[in-house]
Amino acid sequence: MLRISKISGCLIGLILSFSLYSPAQDLKTAIRLTESEQFDASRKLFEELIAKEPNNGDNYYYCGESWIKWYFVDSASVSLKEISIPAIMNFESGIKKDSANPLNYVGMGRVSVLLKKYDDAKKYFEKAKAKLPWKNYGKSNIPLTKQALTFAKIAEARLKVPDKTEAELLELIDKAVERSAVTPEVYLIKGDIYLEYNDGSNAILAYNKANDLDPRSCKAMVKIGQLWVRGKAYIDALGYYKDAIKIDSTFAPAYRERAELYGLAGQWENAINDYQKFLDLSEKNTYAKVRYASFLFMAKKYEEALTVIKEVMLTDQSYNVLNRLAAYSYFETGKFPEGLKSIETFLKYVQPEKIIASDYAYYGKLLAKNNKDSLAVEKFQKAFELDTSNYDILSEKAKSQNKIQDYNGAIITYQKKINANKASLTDYYDLGKIYFNMKQWDKADTAFGSLLAQKPDFINALKYKAIVNANIDSTCELGRAKKYYEALIVIYLNDSAKYVKDISTAYDYMRYYYFKQYNMNKKCEDARNSLVYCDKILAIDPKDEKSLTIKKSLAGKCP
Repeated sequence: MLRISKISGCLIGLILSFSLYSPAQDLKTAIRLTESEQFDASRKLFEELIAKEPNNGDNYYYCGESWIKWYFVDSASVSLKEISIPAIMNFESGIKKDSANPLNYVGMGRVSVLLKKYDDAKKYFEKAKAKLPWKNYGKSNIPLTKQALTFAKIAEARLKVPDKTEAELLELIDKAVERSAVTPEVYLIKGDIYLEYNDGSNAILAYNKANDLDPRSCKAMVKIGQLWVRGKAYIDALGYYKDAIKIDSTFAPAYRERAELYGLAGQWENAINDYQKFLDLSEKNTYAKVRYASFLFMAKKYEEALTVIKEVMLTDQSYNVLNRLAAYSYFETGKFPEGLKSIETFLKYVQPEKIIASDYAYYGKLLAKNNKDSLAVEKFQKAFELDTSNYDILSEKAKSQNKIQDYNGAIITYQKKINANKASLTDYYDLGKIYFNMKQWDKADTAFGSLLAQKPDFINALKYKAIVNANIDSTCELGRAKKYYEALIVIYLNDSAKYVKDISTAYDYMRYYYFKQYNMNKKCEDARNSLVYCDKILAIDPKDEKSLTIKKSLAGKCP
């Protein structure tokens, strides 16, 4: 919880009077720090300015606004109640010290809007307007820029009011432009209004106007970049982010937005580097750490992601999404019990409509790795129901069905993939093995045949194909397995040390096949071939009884 000082909201957490910024630095610098989401640094500087100019209402207003902007950036880790107290303290102090300044009335109205006290907000906005002249604007003691900002800031605050209208907000902007047509902030807010009503064309015109008025405005460049991302003009967006960083290498939001853009492009290393830079600059707000962890996960840096996740959860467990991310990361790092605990915690607290297919998919995989395949089957089915385009989930389901010996269920699951033309080579292989274990030789033969039609050199499939056909043709009269064993022998001989046992099995079939053919047809060629394979086996195992017996029985038959 924040400890609230009785003196000023900007004194919160400020124990040392030392500042990283020299007294010569001004309000503009403090505002820039707020826009760069360096909130601690900005409020330290605001405190210096308030001490130096206690009767300048602008100092109080922009200090109060820095609290509000912090809430918008990191609302999950800082509550509206927490920021409203120091913000109100600053606005009230500003009104007391500089009652003619309209901005602090706007600030009070903005807080009232956030607190849903819309009647109070309306009163404060009217008080702010009452401080402004309605004609002869240039003769007022209030500068034209501040007059324009007052109307624009009221419009910005009213963006959060439920019954607002676009016409009403733009009317306020028109009044702002009447006072000053050269204030960049007015056009930035105007662009935000158009965006609220999905008018990207006018929004970009407004943002470009702000950028024209202040070509070194990083804020304008980032807003333009965000709009280009929204329109999927990613190259244009990247250019604006790079320009913003070139102008001010400490402007944190530019790194965050560029990181998000790199993420869209799958350039995870670049995204991670930019998010790390953003974290270093922006005082490591919680939401940014969560996004950083997700980027690490997507870059397959699972251990690093877990480190960040644990760091956040030590102080803030409100982000239930971290339990999801932890579960996924634990699975990928082989920490299956921890992953199962994390996914169950996530599903316990998540709103049902926020569950996605991958949640159940990872839940199923974690259950399977924890030898709970019956439960895993249920979760895989739920995952597929949420995403019927993800047929890989069915493979996981079938594997768990196979493990619990629900062979018929596994066959149905694999057949669903085959019917949808989504089966992989591994699916055909696993299906073939199920049929093999059930001794359904013809169906196993078909499954392995479908695989080999796509990948003829799939050794294990070729091996099963040979065994299956040897079982179908158990007497060797038809020689159904012959061509498969011949193909295997060619492969095995390329690495005879590795395939010693397999070579013997293949030779054994060929020996018996030719011996059977000789007994049927009495062709000496078959007898000689059988003897050749007997000798090959005896070269591996000189005591092989079957080979010795066959050689004895064929002795003298075919000189």
